[in-house]
Amino acid sequence: MRTYRHFVALALMGVLLGGALHADRITYLATSGGKTELKVEDRVAITSWSASKVDYETADKKKLSVAYKDVVSVDRTGGTMSQQLSDALNLVGQDPRGAIAELAAVASGGNALDKEEATFLRAQLLESESNADRSLLSEAVKAYDGYTKTWKAGYFARDAYRSLANLQPTAAARTTLGNMARADASLARLGNQLLGELEAREGKWAEAISAFKSAQTAAKGEKDLSAEYLAMAWEGWATLRNGNTAGAKTLLETVTEDPKLDDPSGTTDEIALGIAFRALGDAHFEGDGFQKAYDAYIKGAYYAWWTGGTTEGYCLGRAYQCTKKLEGTDAKWKKRREKLRTALALGFPRVLAEADKG
Repeated sequence: MRTYRHFVALALMGVLLGGALHADRITYLATSGGKTELKVEDRVAITSWSASKVDYETADKKKLSVAYKDVVSVDRTGGTMSQQLSDALNLVGQDPRGAIAELAAVASGGNALDKEEATFLRAQLLESESNADRSLLSEAVKAYDGYTKTWKAGYFARDAYRSLANLQPTAAARTTLGNMARADASLARLGNQLLGELEAREGKWAEAISAFKSAQTAAKGEKDLSAEYLAMAWEGWATLRNGNTAGAKTLLETVTEDPKLDDPSGTTDEIALGIAFRALGDAHFEGDGFQKAYDAYIKGAYYAWWTGGTTEGYCLGRAYQCTKKLEGTDAKWKKRREKLRTALALGFPRVLAEADKG
């Protein structure tokens, strides 16, 4: 929602609409009486913003705030955004290097909101341009690092910390994500979640488990069940890899069996289920519970497919191995094996080749 493309789009909108925009606009989700609706406030002035909220003033001088989690978009084009920043954004498509220079000028001398926005957008543009010129990559890292040091809990902090960590070697990324988690309560959940995922990729299971537990604590404070269960699913997978199968099953079954896990406004719940079912399949498979493993892998494959995840092939391959183990017990398993073999041959031939070896 707050990406480089988003801000380029806003810049182009300002050009197309010309003088039609005369004030800021904030779009957000408002919940009342159990119903959530999209609201748009235009002809307002953004007075401050951070990782936790956006403050604005209406035309009749009312001072209001919207929690960051409810903000859909903020458009300052034609309002509190300076002409200098608007001009810099208009350069992005035709002269990226010129835009980088102009954004640097705004970052050093604009108003408070412009400085923060220009610093972040310059970092994003440097990263984007580094795809064609790798010499700009170190500049992008410096720019993101500068943002996170100046605006530790800034409006763009979530993307800045994440992008910085993605560009850094493991040790530096670990420090960056730790700093993110400690910077502000509003960043603790995501910072710890990302830190846990990094530690899991490195095979540091105890450290991953600790980070995921912290992410769950923060999610509980935010009353975000989907985020809490996402961290719990990851914790369950790390717990399994750390050698505690019984503990892993307890965590994973909490995620997969709770009917309250339902996020109508996003896919975090489905992502959590995809991770949990995949890990639960592994837990049952390792204990020779092939029928339960099959059921979990099939559900894991479905949720991976639904959310565009990367583990659909893995889950189908393991489900196929389960049917091979079970086909002597009932004729249905042979039919399922044949169907899975066809699906794997069409979509994941390498996975099939590996599964046939086992």
